Amino acid sequence: MQTSAPVIPPRRSLAFFASLAMLMVVVSYLFILSLAIACVYLPWLVVTNVANFQTLALFVAGVIVAGSMLWSMVPRRDKFAAPGLPLECTSHPRLFAELDRIASSLQEPLPLEVYLIGEPNAWVADRGGLMGFGSRRVMGLGLPLLGALNISQFRAILAHEFAHYYGGDTKLGPLLHKTQMAMIRTFENMGSVGKAMRVALMQVLYVVVFGIFKWYWLLFLRAINFVSRRQEFRADELACIVAGPQPLVSGLRIVHGAALAWPAYWNTEVGPMLNSGFLPSIAGGFAQFLVAPTIAKQVEERVETEMREGKTEPYDSHPPLRDRVAAAEALPNQSQPDDPQSAWSLLEDGGATEMAFLQALNPDLPKNALKHVSWEEQGSAVLIPSWTGFVSEYAPLLQGITAWNLPESAGKVPEIASQIRDPKGMLLTREQRIERARSLLSTAFGLALVNNGWKVHSSPGEFHLDRGDEQINPHRLMLEISDGVISREAWEMKCKALGIEGIPLVVAAESASAAKQETLPFG
Repeated sequence: MQTSAPVIPPRRSLAFFASLAMLMVVVSYLFILSLAIACVYLPWLVVTNVANFQTLALFVAGVIVAGSMLWSMVPRRDKFAAPGLPLECTSHPRLFAELDRIASSLQEPLPLEVYLIGEPNAWVADRGGLMGFGSRRVMGLGLPLLGALNISQFRAILAHEFAHYYGGDTKLGPLLHKTQMAMIRTFENMGSVGKAMRVALMQVLYVVVFGIFKWYWLLFLRAINFVSRRQEFRADELACIVAGPQPLVSGLRIVHGAALAWPAYWNTEVGPMLNSGFLPSIAGGFAQFLVAPTIAKQVEERVETEMREGKTEPYDSHPPLRDRVAAAEALPNQSQPDDPQSAWSLLEDGGATEMAFLQALNPDLPKNALKHVSWEEQGSAVLIPSWTGFVSEYAPLLQGITAWNLPESAGKVPEIASQIRDPKGMLLTREQRIERARSLLSTAFGLALVNNGWKVHSSPGEFHLDRGDEQINPHRLMLEISDGVISREAWEMKCKALGIEGIPLVVAAESASAAKQETLPFG
C-alpha cells in the first residue's frame, strides 16, 4: 500500500555524541603515538645513564614495540566484498519502491548497493575507500527477516536503518571502524613481538606497555559503544515517526526471536534438504518454523526473559530490547496504515531469488544442483530415502526387535553403539555413537510404522507420524523410553491400543535394503 511520506521534524542534533566519537578517534591515534615515543625515549634515557646488556635490551625492546605500534596505525584501504546477492531495482520494483519511500521521508539518497544476506539482521554502512573517503553507501537485508516480518514491521526496521544515514552515523562508522581495527592490529602485533622478549627488563617493558594499552582499549570501547547506544535510540525514534511505534516494537521482538531461531532452523530443516539436493522455500519455511507451537513457545520464553532481565552493559553496542521497546512505546502514537503481507512478497519470484542467493554464496554450486520442492514433499523426498539408507545399513543389528520390546532394546543401546561405524572422515565419540544407536532404533521404528500405513507429517518445526487421530514422534518417543519417562508397562499398553505390538523392525530394515538393491545398476 502506497501512502504519503510522513513529515519528519527538524533534525535533532547528536553533535555532542558525534564529537565524543571523533574525540576518541583523535585521542586514540595520539595515545598510540605518544606511547610509541615513550617506548623509545624512556629506555634511551636509561641507556645513556647506565649502559649495559640489560638496558640495551630494554632499548631494543622499546624500539620493537614502538615499531609494531606505529605500523599498526597505518590506515588500510577498505576492501569490501559482496556479503550476499546484489538486488537490483529493475528485478525487485516493489522492494525498491519501499526503500525509495523511506529514503524520501528522511530526504536521504538510496544506497548504491543493496544485498540479500543470510543473517537475521539488517544493516547500513559506508564502505570502501580510505578512512571513509571515497566510500559508498551499502545496505544488507536479511533473508530471514523478509520471511519473519510483515511489510509494516519490515518498513519500521528499514526506517531504523535509514535513520542511521540521516543521523550521520555511517559517516562516523568508517573512522571508528578503522581506529578500532588499528588498535586490534596493535594488540595482535604486540602479542607477536612479546614472544621474543627473553630478557627480564624487556619483559617488564612489554607487560607495562601492554597493560596501559589494554586499559585504554577498554576505555575506548566504553566510549564508542555509549555513543552507539544513543544512535540506536535516535534511529528508533525516527523509525516510529516513519512507520509507527507498534510496527517497530513488534518488529524488534520478532528480530530478536528470529536471531535465536535461525541457526536451529538452518541446521535442522534447511541443511538436510540442501544436502539431499532439494531447495524448499527458505523464507517461507522460516515463517512456518517460527509459528510452530513448540518453537513459538521457546522463542517467546527467550524473548520474555530478555525483556525481564536484559540490562545495559558498558560494552554493548545496542541498548537492551526492554529499553528500546519502552522508549518506542513512550513516543506519540503516529499510526500508519498496516500492511500484514509477508515482507517476502516485496521480492519478485522468491524461488528464483533464493536459488540465486545460494549461488552467490556458493559460486561453485552447479547450476541445476538443487531441485525445487515444497515443504510438504519433505517426507517423501528427503526423510524416507534417508531413513531407508540408514536402516538398511544396520539391518543385522535389528534382528528380534519389535515395537513391543523397544524398552528392552533401549537398554541394549551401548551394545548396539559399539557396532556403529564411523562416518567417512569422522571419528565418533562414545556419546555420539550412543546417540546414533538410539537414532537407529527410532528411525527403524518410524520406517516400520510408515510401512504399516502411518503417514509422515513434516513441516518446519513440526514432525510426527500419524494414523487417524493418533500421532507418534519416534525420535522423541525413543528418548522418553530411554530416560524412563515412559515405563515399560505404559508402552505395552500403548502398543496394544494402537495395534502395533507385533511390528518387527528388521522387516523394515530388510525392505529398505531390498529397495536399495533394486535401484543399483547391473554389473
